[in-house]
Amino acid sequence: MTFVVQFRRLRRGVPEVIRELYVPSVDGPAALAAAQRLMGTRHWPVRTDAVRVMDDEGRTLLDWAVPAASQQPSAYSRHPAEAASVEPRLRSTIETTRTKRLPAPHLFAVGQPVSYAEDGRADPWEGGYEIIRLEDPLYEPQYAIRSAEQSYDRIVHEHELREDLGSRVRDV
Repeated sequence: MTFVVQFRRLRRGVPEVIRELYVPSVDGPAALAAAQRLMGTRHWPVRTDAVRVMDDEGRTLLDWAVPAASQQPSAYSRHPAEAASVEPRLRSTIETTRTKRLPAPHLFAVGQPVSYAEDGRADPWEGGYEIIRLEDPLYEPQYAIRSAEQSYDRIVHEHELREDLGSRVRDV
């Protein structure tokens, strides 16, 4: 079973998720132990206050408060020895699970006319864009779009696009 491990911090008293890992494990405590092994390495997010383990349906199984005495790695000091201290098998499993599970399919196709709004704001939707290519998604599908008035491609996220129903698809 794959467990979601969230690294959380308190920001002005509000908990926020810094990073998520997908860890295949037999149970929740084993997934928490796998996340705890990252402590003190460069793979441990800076300013982590708590770790939450959830099952694949989003139910919280464990919450673990990071001890205040634990040493948090600095964002600026990266030592090669830190990377070697993480179990290679665990690291490769986490990375392959993340790439297999997170990317969502693209909703739009190459050549499709779309409207674009920066940061997904509802006010100024600008039409006249066309999808030039699909980018490899990390967490959300991305697209390269181009307008007739622009000589460059713009890389945008899926939430910043919507189908442009007023435009016709250009014949190729």
